[in-house]
Amino acid sequence: MKFLLNVYVDAADSQAARAHSTQAADFADTVRRSGELVDGHVFADPSTYTVVRVRNGEPLLTEGPYLETGARASSYYVLDCEDLARAVELAARYPATQFDAVEIRPLMTPAGWEM
Repeated sequence: MKFLLNVYVDAADSQAARAHSTQAADFADTVRRSGELVDGHVFADPSTYTVVRVRNGEPLLTEGPYLETGARASSYYVLDCEDLARAVELAARYPATQFDAVEIRPLMTPAGWEM
């Protein structure tokens, strides 16, 4: 089963940012070695984001982050795990969980749920 892990870090919390930047590579190495890593990337700074909405048939672009909170998605990983319990086990190892959160989302194929 494939799961998306969205990693959230409080942009204003320098301790969380340091933990994320210094320990994220260790997490990526762990899931790569286990064969469960499918894909993963760190996001660029939210100030570079573009949000697209369509209103009255016209695209409306907004620069900057979609969320107006300090917490922001900083990276993501796609993991191929045996089950949700394993995805939770791996997510709990991610350093951001000590300060903020990692969200786990099951992924669907075009045919529907893998579950």
